[in-house]
Amino acid sequence: MSEVRERRPVKFTITHYRHHHHSHEAFIKWMVEEHLPLAVPIFTKHGVLEYSLFVTPPSMNDALKQEFVQLRPSWAIADFDCFIEYTLPDVATIKNIMSDPEWLRAVKKQDDWVRVSKALVSVGYSTPYVLNGKPVNLPK
Repeated sequence: MSEVRERRPVKFTITHYRHHHHSHEAFIKWMVEEHLPLAVPIFTKHGVLEYSLFVTPPSMNDALKQEFVQLRPSWAIADFDCFIEYTLPDVATIKNIMSDPEWLRAVKKQDDWVRVSKALVSVGYSTPYVLNGKPVNLPK
């Protein structure tokens, strides 16, 4: 009998910093109104399961920094403008998207908006332990 391997979706994340000649608000507007309409059809084509844009406004980060000076003085507060999270069927999907000729069109204006050299990427698995306020997936 052959071994059955569990296939878990993969999380792929990217942080983005805007170029300072754009405001945070203009940057997010560009992401949502210009970049995403070009990118979403490519995500659909390659089977992306989920895409989330976690927006981190400077006003919230600044307030958090002020609080954490007392609560956790050794912690650094991330100061990127957004955190993108993809849920993908497998790691190969990342390469498939980035090598798609249509992707080049979707990221054509990226260099004017995104400080690409500061991007931080990660890949792995996500396991929820609280969903809708209730514990899940905990060992018994």
